[in-house]
Amino acid sequence: MKNNSALLAQLEASLLRLFSAPASPASSHLMLALSGGIDSMVLLHALQQLMQRLPFTLSVMHVHHGLSHNADRWLQVCQQTCIESETPFYVEKIHVDQHSGQGIEAAARAGRYRVLEQTRNRINASAIVTAHHAQDQAETLLLQLVRGAGPKGLSAMPDRDDKRKLWRPMLGISKADIHAYAELHALQWVEDESNTDLSYDRNYMRQQVMPVMRARYPQLDQSLGRSALHLAEAQQLLHDLAQQDLHACDLRPEWQGQSVDILKLQALGDVRARNLLRGWFDAQALRMPNSEQLQDYWQQLSAVKPHRYLHLPLQGAIASHAAYLHHYQGRLYCVSKPPALPNSPLIWLGGQSQIWGNWQVDFKVVKGRGIALAKLGISPAAITLHRRYAEPLHMPEHLQLLLHARSGGEVLQPDAKRPRRELKVIFQMLGTPPWQRAFYPLISVQSASGELREVVALSPDIVDAAWATGRNAYGLVLSLHPVITSAVSL
Repeated sequence: MKNNSALLAQLEASLLRLFSAPASPASSHLMLALSGGIDSMVLLHALQQLMQRLPFTLSVMHVHHGLSHNADRWLQVCQQTCIESETPFYVEKIHVDQHSGQGIEAAARAGRYRVLEQTRNRINASAIVTAHHAQDQAETLLLQLVRGAGPKGLSAMPDRDDKRKLWRPMLGISKADIHAYAELHALQWVEDESNTDLSYDRNYMRQQVMPVMRARYPQLDQSLGRSALHLAEAQQLLHDLAQQDLHACDLRPEWQGQSVDILKLQALGDVRARNLLRGWFDAQALRMPNSEQLQDYWQQLSAVKPHRYLHLPLQGAIASHAAYLHHYQGRLYCVSKPPALPNSPLIWLGGQSQIWGNWQVDFKVVKGRGIALAKLGISPAAITLHRRYAEPLHMPEHLQLLLHARSGGEVLQPDAKRPRRELKVIFQMLGTPPWQRAFYPLISVQSASGELREVVALSPDIVDAAWATGRNAYGLVLSLHPVITSAVSL
């Protein structure tokens, strides 16, 4: 490239395309992920030029991984560059667990994108912008190919990822053009010494494999980029088909997940059923099983009998997120595994919400449902104040309302015309799936001294007849939700 106009023109066209997408705001606040390397330094300089004629503002963030003895110097270079250009600059230091089992590259990438997303949210940026270019795209496709990836993996990197708020406007720009731009503008950048370590697959591909292929096929990067686009279109069609098939299989919302009709799933045939499972797992943010695992799962699911219970483990996008496939009474459930109920009970303080271990418990006053407030000793005047002004509801001093896990042997009488039954019998009568039963806490009323306790309900709506609310009276309905901890894995 003889001057910088071509690179700027290509970058401007890419940004305009990104800005014009349906989900884009009228004006954008972009946050550039700046490593200090030549690619991100060129993108920073070019974006600063384009700010004068495009509708966006710019901030910069550097992630200090602490993996190199030069990491502090890289931070200083990035910070000084932004000070000189008066560009808002943010930095986060992370600890990379080198023994996580993911590998250093994957662990560093996960940590990097986690703090990038946190900062993007904090500064209210529209998108994270990265400096991936045409050579990166070609390398990614070949690496995925040798790993046996399917269309999704071979699609490599999209220029826009709305789910993760990521923009990659330089995917069509060559490494040679980036170097020429940096030299023309006498830009400073840092070199990561790990880039010469051939034990990393990407470095080996970049230094040993790609040069040989480019010598034979000069248009290699552009050709592989086109292939990635074709595969991305094919993947979109597979995604759309999976969504259509999910709804054709009677997709229903369930507690902690969703379910489909197993017979309708089996009727799709092997190929479409496996495609549905891939699309379903992706929509639930679950880690994709490898081909052998998926085939093994489908062999079991395709032959399962209508009344046989089947339980298959899945893994979430982060290590702490477990999930399962359950077959139960003709339906296949894809559900997250919630945290266990705490061993210690929760005493209701009269408000609308309390935290109980890893759970949020909501207390709602509802007409004609739940535990009768009058039988808890709460007056009509107190109920009116609560409904109008959210005033806390206070039980008499000698009574407490508790939530606690089941210990076994408890009984309830939901129907006054029928005898008291053990909870396991009530679960069976209601058709409650087996894996949900451990997450139904008991609700008891006890004396403040703790000497007398009576089970009055099985959350949320299974109430003993002696404590049930009349049609025109007000009752207390409880609901539980796991406390979600946000994490980003890219």
